[in-house]
Amino acid sequence: MKTALIDVGGGMRAVYGAGVYDFLMDNNLYPIDLGIGVSAGAADMSTYFAKQRGRVLRYFTVYPKRKEYMGLWPFLTRGTFMNLKYIYEDLSLPGCEDPFDAEAFLSSPSDMVFVATDAETGKPDYLGKDSIEIGNLKVLEATAALPVACKPIEFRGRLYYDGGISDPIPYEKAFSMGADKVIVILTKPRDFIRRPEKDKWVGNTLSKRYPAAGRAMLNRAETYNGQIKGMDKYEKEGRLLVIAPDDTCGVTTLKHRDEDIMKLYGKGYKDAERIIPFLGL
Repeated sequence: MKTALIDVGGGMRAVYGAGVYDFLMDNNLYPIDLGIGVSAGAADMSTYFAKQRGRVLRYFTVYPKRKEYMGLWPFLTRGTFMNLKYIYEDLSLPGCEDPFDAEAFLSSPSDMVFVATDAETGKPDYLGKDSIEIGNLKVLEATAALPVACKPIEFRGRLYYDGGISDPIPYEKAFSMGADKVIVILTKPRDFIRRPEKDKWVGNTLSKRYPAAGRAMLNRAETYNGQIKGMDKYEKEGRLLVIAPDDTCGVTTLKHRDEDIMKLYGKGYKDAERIIPFLGL
């Protein structure tokens, strides 16, 4: 049986997934053959495959307090609200403060795909495990580059934005790659309906320079809601398990308080228990 794990990310809400991964690591559970990560979910999942327990939580509790992480300072100094270079280079590369163990990740038997949205085409690109290199985590920047809040990230000759624009819940990709059972980590409640009004300003702004990516952003609610509905069939067949918080505890994509972060993390840790019976572990 081939098992797949999807992590949709969600900015600071992705701490929910951090709880899932810490539960799995605490119980020495590595049952995943294929991982597909979107945005911050890709970084979280990569750290799980590298077996760096607790590292993800630090990126939600320690480093966001620093002026370099996000906000006015990186906007004034780098022209970006979310400083992906600080997160995935200045903190995460070999010899830095909290390095990602790329060697352990690449040695993991699990395969992985990183979802990013091509700025020129507006379509998802599914970048392979070898996109991670020792000393190069640019693919994590590419999948997490929020439009307007971030500049597009150049990776292997293409410009990319956040993968959640074009394929926010890529479970169909997992099934097309031969998965028999798929686990989906959402960071909003299972019944959440995305409203198109939320994406209108960002989509219109993005369209001025990247029309196709802008259209994908304007259609994001329709894409997301369709994927949410599409999971029903697979759940009824017992082929898909959704792990989702019943409440986001006040945490949003970019805003959080420490107490809220820890509540959402705790929900992920607890909800991860459902993976055991689903996979028959």
